Amino acid sequence: MFHLKLNQEKKQLLLVKLGSGKSTITKILMRLYPINSGKVTIDGYDLNELSIESIRKNITYISQDSYIFKDTIRKNIVLERDDISDEQILDVMEQIGAMPLLNRLDNGLDEIVDVNRLSRGELQVIAFIRAIVHKANIYIFDEPTSNIDLRTEKMIQSIIDNISKSSTVIIIAHRLSTIQNVDRILKLKDGSVMSN
Repeated sequence: MFHLKLNQEKKQLLLVKLGSGKSTITKILMRLYPINSGKVTIDGYDLNELSIESIRKNITYISQDSYIFKDTIRKNIVLERDDISDEQILDVMEQIGAMPLLNRLDNGLDEIVDVNRLSRGELQVIAFIRAIVHKANIYIFDEPTSNIDLRTEKMIQSIIDNISKSSTVIIIAHRLSTIQNVDRILKLKDGSVMSN
């Protein structure tokens, strides 16, 4: 029996040991796996009672290997939405301190993303900008600061802090040192969730 209760507008760390089900818990939260026994609630809502459409609209998942495709930075951020302006993108970049990344590129938002030219951390920052611009009620970050330099880690920490002011943030990580200033720590052990 698996039970998990996540609170609204909190920054919550779900600490998962290697091999203890990090991928499974992520898939459960995104409703890619069914909950056969037990219950997962987010902000008081039973995940099983929410439609897949509602989950996709309200939950944004950012993996440690965020998908970035070979197109402009703008397209990677807005995807198919035409209601997101350059001004909105630039506002977010300014807020999170990502303007130096944009300023060093010859074509700004029109730069074609070259995964060999940008660091893993910079690619992750683009995915974070996309997540913020698309606005969700719940953000799930999977190992958000793995394999990135210290400067980018600080930027990502700042992004997460800002997002958590108005949204529920769930951080899934193997190590407690991965993230700081969380409101609540949950540990996944032997298929059970324990709260600290």
